[in-house]
Amino acid sequence: MSDFDDMKIISTYTTKEAVADGYLVRVAATESQEAGIKFPVYLTRAVWDKYVEVPKGMESEQNLSGRLWDILWMFRVTAKSTPGQLLLFKLNCRLPDMGDWEKNEKIDGDRLIRTVTLKAFITAQDFDDPSPAIFIMKPDED
Repeated sequence: MSDFDDMKIISTYTTKEAVADGYLVRVAATESQEAGIKFPVYLTRAVWDKYVEVPKGMESEQNLSGRLWDILWMFRVTAKSTPGQLLLFKLNCRLPDMGDWEKNEKIDGDRLIRTVTLKAFITAQDFDDPSPAIFIMKPDED
């Protein structure tokens, strides 16, 4: 018998609730499977808004599905060679020039190509669903 056997769960915040509240975005199965990923994929709202949504003024040269593909593909490439359930992966992402570029960023016209690091965690899909799922977030998110 462990010390935790008598503990009662006071509160949970499920994946379903986080999706309903907009804190997580579920990637369509067709899109993740096309990238060769067999488990459900969720992105945090911060990742979706910054790296998937097309920035204003870039609509004629980029699209949401292409930006999402870049994230899914770079995750897949890194995951194939990374053991364990936590990994960091990098991708190049084109963003508007915010005037705060660093040495790892290249100027392409008036746009920046930034090397972005994201974190992925493979764990149970939800509190009541132990099937595996992938959660992609910024490195400072949990």
